[in-house]
Amino acid sequence: MLRFHFIPNDDFILVRLEGLVSLDAWRQALGALQTQIAPMPADRLLLDLRGLLGWLGVPERTAVGALMAAHFSRMKKVALLIQKEKITGVVEAEAQRLGLDLKLFADFGEAAAWIVSDGPFFNAA
Repeated sequence: MLRFHFIPNDDFILVRLEGLVSLDAWRQALGALQTQIAPMPADRLLLDLRGLLGWLGVPERTAVGALMAAHFSRMKKVALLIQKEKITGVVEAEAQRLGLDLKLFADFGEAAAWIVSDGPFFNAA
């Protein structure tokens, strides 16, 4: 089960997720998160994933990327903050393939700077 809590921030929605990862846990957490951020006016989201435990295989990471694209489609940008050794590019590639401007970072300062910048990370084809 994944838990999340909002961290006050004026420039973007900042959420910390914690718990043991599984595809079902991601599905439930992203659905609940989408519901809570729907009324918020901000269109940029930074998810701090450094509190997550466990690893997912490539098929599951691909599915998480698709879930993020589906649940956060209204967001102009989504940044994921995670430990450097956990960045594989699978979630990022799938979310981008489906049209979500999402990027992974190991450094909070870099993630925050990107999320408030005007330019996209990738160009949707």
